[in-house]
Order: sequence, then C-alpha cells, then structure tokens
Amino acid sequence: MRQHYNKKVVYLRPKKKSLKLPIFIALLFIVILLLYFYKALFMNTYTVINGEISESFSADAIIIKNEIPVLSPVDGKVQLLVKSGERVRVGTPLFIVTTDEKQKQHYQKEMAEIEEKIETLEDSAGSSLIALNLINKSIENTTEKLKEATESGEFDKVKLLKDELERLTNERKKLLESNEANINLLKKQLNQIQEDLSKIEIVTYASDSGIVSLFVDGFEDILVPNRAEKISHAQLQAVSESASKPAIGKNVRANQPVLKIIDNFSWYIALKPEKTLKEGREYYIKINDDEKIKARLIKINEEGIGFFLVNTDLDSLLDSRKVKVEIILGTYSGAMIPKNAIFTDDGGEKGVYIIERGKRRFKPVEPVIEDEYNVIVEGLKQGDKILLK
Repeated sequence: MRQHYNKKVVYLRPKKKSLKLPIFIALLFIVILLLYFYKALFMNTYTVINGEISESFSADAIIIKNEIPVLSPVDGKVQLLVKSGERVRVGTPLFIVTTDEKQKQHYQKEMAEIEEKIETLEDSAGSSLIALNLINKSIENTTEKLKEATESGEFDKVKLLKDELERLTNERKKLLESNEANINLLKKQLNQIQEDLSKIEIVTYASDSGIVSLFVDGFEDILVPNRAEKISHAQLQAVSESASKPAIGKNVRANQPVLKIIDNFSWYIALKPEKTLKEGREYYIKINDDEKIKARLIKINEEGIGFFLVNTDLDSLLDSRKVKVEIILGTYSGAMIPKNAIFTDDGGEKGVYIIERGKRRFKPVEPVIEDEYNVIVEGLKQGDKILLK
C-alpha cells in the first residue's frame, strides 16, 4: 500500500551580485582624483612676496695698502714684542734681535746674581738701622757726659770722653757708607752689564704709526698706491698666483723684513672687471662672502684694470693680498617668485598660472632680473597665489 505525503516545493532565487565593492572602488578613485586636482591647484602653490635681487659679477682681486716693511738691523734670533693687528705709535718697541744667544744668557745670569745681592743688602738695612740707632744713642749719652765733665772741671774725663765721641762718630760714618757704597757699586755693575747686553740685544722701534701685520709677501715695494694704477693684467695675475702667507722664522738676516706697519685709513682693491663700470661711481663690494662695503672706482687703466678706493677699516683683511670679490652693479626690488613658477604657453609667451576663486588662468609676466633660484617680474603683486611646476 502506497502512502502519499504532502511535500512543499521551495524554489530558490538566484543570488544577487553585491555592488558594494565597485561603488567603493569608484568612490576611492573619485577621492584620489579630487586630491590630485586639489594638490595641483592649492598644494603646489606659492604666494608672491616682494624681494630684492642684485645684479653682480665675481672676480679675483688684490689688496693694495700703504705698507711700510720694518727690516732687521742685524743677523740673529728675533723676538716679537707686538702682535698682528696691534695698533702702534711712533717709538713703540717692535722686536728684538739677539746677535749672541750664549752671551745673552751669560749676561742675564750675572744680572740675576747682582740683583739678588742688592735685594739682600736692602733687606739688611733694617738690622743696620738698629745698630745705627744704638750708636746715635751712645753719641748722645757721651755728649751729655762730656758737657757735665767740662762744667765740673774734670779734665781727665773730658779727654777720655772726647776720644770716645770721636770713635762713635767714625763708627757711624763707616756704617752709613758701607751699606750705601756696596749697593751703589752693585748697581753700577748692573748698569754696565745692561749696557753690554744692549749691544747684542738690539731693539727696533716703530718709525711710523699704524697697524702691525706679520704678513710680508715681498710686494710691499711694488704695490704702492701712488704707482699701482700702472699695473698690467699680467702683473695682476702674477701677484694673485704668488701671493701666499710666509712664515716668520726664529732667525733673521740683516735687512730681512720682519713685519710691516699699515696705514689703515685708506686702501685699494684692484681687479679686471667683466662688465662695464663707470669711473667716479661708488659700488658695493662683497669680499670673501662677507659683509658689503662701499668703494669708489677711481680709475680704469689702459689694461682695463679697475682701482677701487676703500675708506672702511677692515681688520679682517689685514693679512690679505688676494681675495674673492663680488661687485654689485645694482639692486632691483619687486614681486619675487621662484624660477619654477615660470611657464611658457603654446605661443612661446612666458607667464604664470595665477589661482583665483579656485581656478587657474595663465597670466603673462615680464622678467626683470634673476638669480640662481628666484626672479623678479612685472605683472604680479604681493599676495598673488601662483602655481609651481
């Protein structure tokens, strides 16, 4: 017998495909795209500022000063009494040259011994003073006794007291003369040795006032301000190539320069200019990448060498002969932007992309002057926002 069961048939619907992943990917792409355009429009931008750029050129130059070399009078060992950069007056001791070092040491030893003896005698003056006071007291007592004996008619006593008084007086005289004579004799010996020492230890004094420099390169008699304007380009190069700082040894020869005295009130810069300069005009010059100084171009000679007069006191250039300089021809100010803000359109015109109200548009500009990184342009103002490459 068959049994029939009621069975319910369930029909399964096909599973729908999820749209979440494609939507997420699309949104992510849109966000990335928006970020890219945001960065392009707003992140890689620059706000225009006002700045300055100088037009200049660099050159090798030499320093010309009023310099007076000071020579050693004799052969010997030199001892400096001044330092480089020290200001001296006429008559200031500059250095000592010793012709006989062994004899000098012998004299110094003798002088030390004599000075010690003088000091000992002067220290013993205290004990001599006590003895002198005792003698003076004895003289006073003897004088009083002599007076009393004379008044009382004791003539035997008078003779004895007179003899005693004479003895005391002579003793006092010897005591006074002995100490003083010994000290004077020793001082006389000391003066004689000092005089002998001065003959082998010769001091050289400043004949002019100015600043001491220990940099003596041999060009002091060649690079003289009143003759330097005739220097040629070849001579200028020769000076530049050979200028070096010589070392001062312990021993010197007669007529060898030991140091020099510089008149620091005015000095000169000589160079071969790359660009046209105007005589009589003042220029700013930067030396060795240091601060700017003002100098007047007094002459350009037939060789094209320019000579600048400087009235600024620069101790830092005291020992310099060859320097690197930057001649500033002019300074320009205005809207300054980076070089990578300049674009060229399809027509070959230079300009910038200025950003206004979230949009960018091409704006032509006129470059005025540029340096290594920036350019000053006409056509923009401070505060403008522009696009960078």
